[in-house]
Amino acid sequence: MNDEYNFTQKAREGKWGVFIDPVAERGYFEHDDFGEGGGLWFDGQELIDYDGVWALRAEVATAIRSLGYDVDKACEA
Repeated sequence: MNDEYNFTQKAREGKWGVFIDPVAERGYFEHDDFGEGGGLWFDGQELIDYDGVWALRAEVATAIRSLGYDVDKACEA
């Protein structure tokens, strides 16, 4: 990811990592082994968009929620 972000919020679920810059309301997720991942966009404490995958893995959604963010169940695979 870009150096202009400060990913101070981090969570792991299995082999998935989630990294969020709460000021920029931007984040990303990635798998330790496969490199699969994508971007995350927030409005306050709500996930409003993501890219890189058709639907978020349950592990990614769980990691995001563990940081206090809302993730609509419809976003999960």
